Amino acid sequence: MGLFGRFPILAVALAACTFDIAAGSYGSGDLTILASTDLTGSPNDGSGAIIVGKQSAFDTGRAACALLGEEPWSPEMAEFSSVLNTALGYQEYQHIAPKNQLYWVSKTEPSRRTCRAIDARGRAHDVDCRKKLPILCTHNAPVSSSTSDNNTATWQVQQTVGNKVLTGYRDYHVWKFRGIRFAETPERFTYSRVASFDDEGEVDATTAGVDCSQPGGNAENGSSEDCLFANVWTPYLPPKGSENKKSKLKPVMLYLYGGGFVTGSGKSTITDGTNLAARGDVVVVTVNYRLGSIGFLNLNDGVHNGNYGISDMVTALEWVHKYIKYFGGDPDNVTLFGESAGAESTHILLGVEKANGLFHRAAMQSSPDGWPGPNTARVVSLPYYDTLEHNYEITTTKVLSQAGCLNATNKVACLDKLSGFELVNLPLNANGIVRDGTYLTNPGLVVNSTAGSLATDVTVMLGLNRDETGVFIGEDALPAANQTFLDYFDQRAVAAFGVASGTSASALLGMGPDRPLRGLPPSLFDGSGAATPDEILAATVHLSTAWLFGCNAYAKAYSAARHGAFRRTYAFQFNRTYSPRGYTQPWCDPFAVPAGTRRSSSFSSGEDHGDYFRCHAGEQVYVFGSALRAGMPDRDGSDVPTMRLVVDHWAAFARWGDPNPRPGWLRARGHEDTLRELERTGRWEAVDARRPTMRVLQWGGEKGQVPLGEGMEELCEGLGAGLDSLEA
Repeated sequence: MGLFGRFPILAVALAACTFDIAAGSYGSGDLTILASTDLTGSPNDGSGAIIVGKQSAFDTGRAACALLGEEPWSPEMAEFSSVLNTALGYQEYQHIAPKNQLYWVSKTEPSRRTCRAIDARGRAHDVDCRKKLPILCTHNAPVSSSTSDNNTATWQVQQTVGNKVLTGYRDYHVWKFRGIRFAETPERFTYSRVASFDDEGEVDATTAGVDCSQPGGNAENGSSEDCLFANVWTPYLPPKGSENKKSKLKPVMLYLYGGGFVTGSGKSTITDGTNLAARGDVVVVTVNYRLGSIGFLNLNDGVHNGNYGISDMVTALEWVHKYIKYFGGDPDNVTLFGESAGAESTHILLGVEKANGLFHRAAMQSSPDGWPGPNTARVVSLPYYDTLEHNYEITTTKVLSQAGCLNATNKVACLDKLSGFELVNLPLNANGIVRDGTYLTNPGLVVNSTAGSLATDVTVMLGLNRDETGVFIGEDALPAANQTFLDYFDQRAVAAFGVASGTSASALLGMGPDRPLRGLPPSLFDGSGAATPDEILAATVHLSTAWLFGCNAYAKAYSAARHGAFRRTYAFQFNRTYSPRGYTQPWCDPFAVPAGTRRSSSFSSGEDHGDYFRCHAGEQVYVFGSALRAGMPDRDGSDVPTMRLVVDHWAAFARWGDPNPRPGWLRARGHEDTLRELERTGRWEAVDARRPTMRVLQWGGEKGQVPLGEGMEELCEGLGAGLDSLEA
């Protein structure tokens, strides 16, 4: 049945309609999705709605609903208190709608001369049908998941971005635009530039773009050098043109993925932005950046100096600054955040002048601040940006040799004979950050002075998971029955922690049979054989987490707070995690650890939910609220509340530069469970160098705010990497 078959009155109403019609899709913007944000993934029960914000007579509003494939919302067909009671009140709380705003809803009888409107409390009013009001449309789009995301024409919408018309789609929670080309396709080994949306044209933004070339990928399964695509999730689409009101724009959260600068994707199901955007009332953006030798090979020739992937990140920020307002995002309120290499990227961009002013807050989850780099002997320092000459010597020459290009006169032309897939699958895949002279000129980020900091106006949040490195040790690599701790630690450091073959990590860290390390039990060093394999594994994870992730991160927070290198600094430690499928070990799952087995070590505080390692990447489903939509069930009744809590923290940080959600905001959103938990655990305090603390993130635990680095203090001091270790 055609459009007019469903709504006969439209044949007359559309004659005066001012809304655009393009390929059967609505294209005038000013659309807000109202939906449940409890993160349970429950099916759409019809209680949600879409606000068409353009004020119009009833018949014109009804025509707009029809262009969305919907009709005026009916109080008789859905329960007002399920969603709209809270969602419409929130519009007033945010001053998006004036107090006592009325919204058109369905007529009780088609023949009536007056029309019906409701207010934010659900009270019905008889109103002259010619009065101009926004309208509530039904919202029948399905709840999406990692295995079901309907982008067909039924749910599509058109939005003008610059002078281009993008076709996106909606699910129950948000509007989605996938596979947007944010950069012009760069030539290999060159820096990227923002794609222009100045020319008229149409863009299909219903499908995510391909991933960047990476090991194990190929063109057939979605890996390519032509990969600089963005994805946008938003609860609100602004109107076309000058009608766009800045007061209605949402905070923006731009996410950078991890993967050691050699793997990763902006379309991961774990970091899908649907639930974060919906519950947080923010605009979420994920982007691809070039990886491996395609993204980081430095030829040290004055032209091709590496850091091409870093340029992609800056280009993404520039694109957001220029175009995110068309998706309902505020370009003057951008939070950059990332996990692992994405967190390190965020750390790097805090010191990149070209990125200065393009983001206003930064959140770093599990940045590998102590990971061995070109100066392997370092224990106390932040990520080090190598010189072009040294990086060329230790990395580039090997890549060139493996590619058969070491002695080529024109090395770029020689490398061009290899496809991107072939280049990133050579035995050595470049991923080093260098002082390229364009994006980076200093050897590292300055946190112990305001003089060298570019980020004094940026509020920062940083932290880690309690037992990061547990996931890096395979189930087949448990300590042997007669193996010593030092031997096992050295073995794992080479196999899993980035230490060069032939290097003794234990000696590097100052340990030996007669040199026990503070913070570890002496029985690990005395040669008595008293330490069990479980104790050796736990000590290895605890020490390597402190060394590679914890000590330098906490020292960074302390020094930045002491010197004002950032506007404010907030620190955290996740004490509850949920490892993604395909990136886990049995000891990262509390329900896979045998009863009575101590995996999480006696050296750090425990949680009520089981003795397991809180592993690397295990916080991501909480930050994005994505566990259930990714097919990961709530394991014990606390995963969903934890997701709600963490999403509320991260969204508050994006909105106000403070991870403490305001009580009035939580009440207006209906987030009562988070409100009660925060009333119990207290305020998340910024790091104060006089009494530095951090937040423990979990659900129902005893602790809220604890001393910065709790559980690692002695160990970090023993490593010479205490809180004051970055002080000049």
